[in-house]
Amino acid sequence: MLNLSPVTVAKHEVLLQLMQRIYPPAYRQLWKNNDCNWYINSQYNLKHVTKELDIKNTDYFFIQYNTKTIGILRLVHQIPESTTKLHRLYLDHDYQGLGLGKQLMQLSENRAKANQSTSIWLEAMDTQLQALNFYKKCGFKIVDSYALDFELIMDPFKGMHKMTKQL
Repeated sequence: MLNLSPVTVAKHEVLLQLMQRIYPPAYRQLWKNNDCNWYINSQYNLKHVTKELDIKNTDYFFIQYNTKTIGILRLVHQIPESTTKLHRLYLDHDYQGLGLGKQLMQLSENRAKANQSTSIWLEAMDTQLQALNFYKKCGFKIVDSYALDFELIMDPFKGMHKMTKQL
């Protein structure tokens, strides 16, 4: 069974350990020297997580499946623009292919609608074909492309697509 539980400052260490476990197998190859620790430490350190949790109109969840924590989901509801950014969706590779992604997308859309959003959007790497195909199957369309400005990401992996879906 799929459940969500809030990410809190008190659970920071759980978040950090989860991301240290699930991020590298999927993304290590994107980073120079196969070292993605800089990214994990910059995005999931206590100060940064506290800052993200202080942002109003944001949902930040642990994804749990049969009592095991297997990922995270973060939504930023941009109220004046009537849109929601799906900012983070990471799932443990061992739990992909079970239909959980579809359930999480539906849940994200429902939360966006509950916050009066008329669209939902995300950013995805242009080289992550599995993710891009998944988002397209969910109804997202590419509306813009750009390059990341992280020095530590290898050049062939800097391409990003902004994708959006009307609700």
